[in-house]
Amino acid sequence: MMTSIDPVRTPEAVARPGYRRGQESRERILAVALQAFGLKGFQAVSTRDIAQAAQANLPAIKYYFGNKEGLYRACAEHIVARYVAANLMVGTAAHDAVLGGQPAAACHRHLRAVLTTLGQFLVDSDEAHGWSLFIQRELADPGPAFDILFERLWRPGVELVALLINATRGQAAGGDAARLEAIHMISGITAFASGRPAIDRLLANPPSQAAMSDQLCRLIERQVALVAIPT
Repeated sequence: MMTSIDPVRTPEAVARPGYRRGQESRERILAVALQAFGLKGFQAVSTRDIAQAAQANLPAIKYYFGNKEGLYRACAEHIVARYVAANLMVGTAAHDAVLGGQPAAACHRHLRAVLTTLGQFLVDSDEAHGWSLFIQRELADPGPAFDILFERLWRPGVELVALLINATRGQAAGGDAARLEAIHMISGITAFASGRPAIDRLLANPPSQAAMSDQLCRLIERQVALVAIPT
């Protein structure tokens, strides 16, 4: 079924110059909207402002996204797709390790890999600041994109990390204690993306993006080391 969010891309259509220009316009609108919604929230942003900043017209937003809510939901879909693409391989390996009954030490390594991959993705991406603000704003004050982000991003991420924590400790899956610990770990990592302006002001010598990524990975390793493997 053809939708405004998931257009059909046949080889013939993609080859047409008009199609390419249309896709470029759609991507510009989406990029502008992601940053605007992340910084200001759904209510404070108008489609007119987004169209002007994206050098597009209002009918283009209606054509590609239907309306403001459709554009907002498309932003959430884009964020989920980028997160999944960046973390799918390591997340799938970790999930399979737990289900396959791998030993605690292996689950511990997968826990470190999952969190490190997330940290690198957030810090290395120039777009992650806006994405993190978008997600935090929507989770704190649920709006049109809450279910998309919660069911396809937040819940699976928390459940996977909680599963790895329990497996590392030799405990049964489930339990709110592990979920809360997972939320604490993940939130600490996402703060490095959403809070980068404050971090730069706090530090006497703010590190480069690459150096920040390396330092965050070391911090994650220290935190994961506190999840004790039973002896």
